Amino acid sequence: MPNDLIAIVEESEDVNSALISRVRLEILWALSELGDDGATARHLKAGLNLSDGVLYANLKKLVEMGYLRSEKVTLEGKELELYAITPEGLLEWRCLRGWLCKLLGCGGDTSER
Repeated sequence: MPNDLIAIVEESEDVNSALISRVRLEILWALSELGDDGATARHLKAGLNLSDGVLYANLKKLVEMGYLRSEKVTLEGKELELYAITPEGLLEWRCLRGWLCKLLGCGGDTSER
């Protein structure tokens, strides 16, 4: 087994395993790109092609973990929930993305998506 692979596996201790799901990774990725502007659940649902149940369960968990914040906004006369990544969430996303890119050999923190 190459030493690089052993080092990468050892680095996995720094990664929050509760984030290792396709849906949570996609949500963090999307909101990290949007920054403070965030997105409504409706926009995330459409952009990530997720069902309501899957989306809301994962948004709720990410908010509980402190990686997302939510606030009520009025858009087109409707009150909606807006989600944005927190500084802690952005830090965790960058750590996780870097580790995944090392694991997959896609060039560290410079990877897209």
